[in-house]
Amino acid sequence: MSIKIISALALPCFLGVQAWAALDVYPAPPGLAASTEYRVEISQDGKASEAFVYFSTAKWRSNKVKDTAWTTFAFDGRVTVRVTKLRGVFKSCKILPTSRGIQPRIEGASAIFELDRPAKLSVEFDDSAASHPLLVFADPPETLVPRRDDPRVVWFAPGVHDLPGGALQLQAGQTVYLAGGAFVRGRISGSGAKGARILGRGVLSGEKLSHVETDGKKPEHFVMLGGASDDVLVDGPTLVDSPHYNLTIAGQRAVVRNVKMLSWWFSTDGVGVDTHGLVEDCFFKVNDDALKLYHNDTTVRRCVIWQMENGAPFQLSWNMPGRNAGFHVSDCDVIRVEHAWRNDNEAVFCAIHGGSGSMSDYLFENIRIENARWRLFSLVIKPNEFAKGVREPGCISNVVFRNIIADGPFTLPNRLRGFGVNSRVENIRFENVMVGGQPLADARNGFDMDTNTVRGISFAPPASRPETKP
Repeated sequence: MSIKIISALALPCFLGVQAWAALDVYPAPPGLAASTEYRVEISQDGKASEAFVYFSTAKWRSNKVKDTAWTTFAFDGRVTVRVTKLRGVFKSCKILPTSRGIQPRIEGASAIFELDRPAKLSVEFDDSAASHPLLVFADPPETLVPRRDDPRVVWFAPGVHDLPGGALQLQAGQTVYLAGGAFVRGRISGSGAKGARILGRGVLSGEKLSHVETDGKKPEHFVMLGGASDDVLVDGPTLVDSPHYNLTIAGQRAVVRNVKMLSWWFSTDGVGVDTHGLVEDCFFKVNDDALKLYHNDTTVRRCVIWQMENGAPFQLSWNMPGRNAGFHVSDCDVIRVEHAWRNDNEAVFCAIHGGSGSMSDYLFENIRIENARWRLFSLVIKPNEFAKGVREPGCISNVVFRNIIADGPFTLPNRLRGFGVNSRVENIRFENVMVGGQPLADARNGFDMDTNTVRGISFAPPASRPETKP
């Protein structure tokens, strides 16, 4: 495999618009083993194509499942998906998120369902979520496809590729394109990569990268763009077997879209973007915080999260400095949370704030949570080992949770705790928060709250429906 060396001064490449077929099923990477648990077939207008089913095995002793299979394709219009279970028999099949309302029909060893719009789904036969889950990533058609002959483009065609030295240095104005069916092993990093793009529906794999500390140095992040990497776009790829943090971008106005993440090790956080960042239509099955909500004016929408045993789906702060405000998270599904021990970061909505910063103005709305049983809310301010040198932590304020629906019940109470008169948790509002069909109505039940450092907590029940006259 050859990689074109691009000047750091290269201008952003022109991206052509490619007219793709209404159904795009990608080729199997030669020599890559397919899942022995599932076969997937996609049909449209009477024509059927088999979609390659990848799999990744558990990496850590506390991982809850043995492996996870996944497949990916793109379509427009309407398609029929047939999932065939290759081993064993089953009695039932369900598809998460439940909010999608997809009811499969069973035919022999197969479950069949229809899709009329893109989706990130977990297809579960009986108790397969506890052993061998299958993820189906049905993406929209690609529209941003670079010209293959553009000198500012690194293009990976279908097939298996190993990055020289295990890494690719992304530079300003450069585009990396992973075509559907490409399986690229290695990491992507860069500094000052303004206007860079990572595109395509291929796979970036960290299976050959070290996940352990070496000479006291932590493993590098999987995709890491730092040093004022403004206006970065990451759209489409699947990131699998990350050795550490999946995707972090230090630069304004980053857009992360249609990215799918699957990782097993501890500290495999999902996405962190800087000021004015946007994360949308992504999928997370990660073993640390899925979404880092740390920097001003971050927007997250239409994401699906399977939170593994460590970390939080929504992490509001972990020792941030400075003033950070303006966060909007909407229309997301948390389909599973595997928490089982009393770490401070074991909650669906979580903050562990030992930094000096002020974290404020969060709006979470229209969030649906299922198969979560440990703890729903935990906003805590306290010094910790990762906030060395901070004498007095900052505050968390002006947080609204609106239209939050969780099936519950939860094992541990919600937790709100500040640290002192200048380190408060304050002005937290719960509007139409439902747990197990019951409204979260006041702080007297289901809360562990320090009234000396917490204030301004309010509740609004579900809006009553107007009486209908005959």
